[in-house]
Amino acid sequence: MSLVLAHGAEGLTGDGVPAGVLYGAVLVGVVLGVVGLRARGTSSAAPTVAAASIDGTEVGPWPGDELPAAARVAGQSLGLAALVLALVVGWGGSPLSGLNPLPLAMIAVVWWAVPALALLLGDWWRVIDPYDALAAGIDRMRGRTSDAPTTTGADDEADDWWVPAVLLASFAWLTTGWIDGQDPRPLVAWLTALTALMVGGALVAGRPWVRRSSPMAVLCGVVAGGSPVRWDGGRVGLRSPRLGLAARAGGRRTLAVVVTLIGATLWEVVAGSAWWADLAGGAATSATPWWALFGLAATIGAVALAWWALARLGEIAALARGATLAEPLAGDLAVALAGCAAVAPIVHQLSTFLVYVQDLVAMSSDPFGRGANVFGTARWRADETLISAATANWIQLGLLGAALALLMVGGWDRLVARFDRVALDVVWSVGAAAVLVGVVYLRYLLGA
Repeated sequence: MSLVLAHGAEGLTGDGVPAGVLYGAVLVGVVLGVVGLRARGTSSAAPTVAAASIDGTEVGPWPGDELPAAARVAGQSLGLAALVLALVVGWGGSPLSGLNPLPLAMIAVVWWAVPALALLLGDWWRVIDPYDALAAGIDRMRGRTSDAPTTTGADDEADDWWVPAVLLASFAWLTTGWIDGQDPRPLVAWLTALTALMVGGALVAGRPWVRRSSPMAVLCGVVAGGSPVRWDGGRVGLRSPRLGLAARAGGRRTLAVVVTLIGATLWEVVAGSAWWADLAGGAATSATPWWALFGLAATIGAVALAWWALARLGEIAALARGATLAEPLAGDLAVALAGCAAVAPIVHQLSTFLVYVQDLVAMSSDPFGRGANVFGTARWRADETLISAATANWIQLGLLGAALALLMVGGWDRLVARFDRVALDVVWSVGAAAVLVGVVYLRYLLGA
């Protein structure tokens, strides 16, 4: 259903705004942004930026650690209850997608709710992450300290930075590369395997490993840097997104998760295209899963290569002007790209998301598909015109504009922190990245 809704829409073609105007607006906006940042200079008051680190500090403080005990227990209990409910409904409910809410819930949570709400509400998922709660219990039973360290050493992170990205990619492969991948049983099997992996990791390596590897928790933490909501000191408050981006450390784990989310979103566009069907002998879900695996990996790889190339050009320019480089820019600047990754699924499928949410509310009254109507919503039908296509498109454009602004400002602050005045000559690399992201999103996610 998601492929039909996503690729059957008219995109921006029916809104009366010429595509050239949109592309021109991105280019002009980025150029003006670069000029404005250069005009401010490097002497202006800037936030303190986290030290450059390829590994070791990306996980950062865990927001739930400093919450009052009652709030911490409530959050963990909510996450565990949701996990148990998902497993029970997945295995005990109907095997048909139309009668089981699990597929809608899992796709909505992984691709839309976690990244989008992290950008809006901050580190919310890490407060309720069920795998962190399980790991805490396992550590207590095994006599380990009950309080996991808020940061971990580089040696700990160096070998497992790829884990959360691979787990997210496996979910994308399941839901786009298998003809039955969006059915309840395959999805609950994936969730069961993920749970077993997290429990096994907690038994062997403890709670810090789970915090570094739980895919939704890492994704939420990466994106939350650009949120106006902060979770620290046991309190929830407001802040400038610029401060949040500056405080977040980047590295390979951050980069891997960000490019995986962007690549997986673009892959769904590729998977439904005519040229991919000609190449693979059918659309993603009707061709072999191995073709889909190749396509997904190639798309994620292309995103990673493009980002690395732009960052590398910036490094070359900085080094040519006498600057020193502590760590590669690609991972460091990935923090600024996280906002673009978070909005990608919504920019691509806002209408689909709204339909999923409505269907999920309706199906929650009968989670086992046996004719119940617990909440009185079982007969609700999704309104596909809940918001007009034009309204949806303008919301999507607004999200894209905000994400590009975060990329520009967050990238600038990091360049200034790393290179001081040399940043004036390197900021064009961030501008080029913003133009590339804007053009790709307009063309392939919004259909301009």
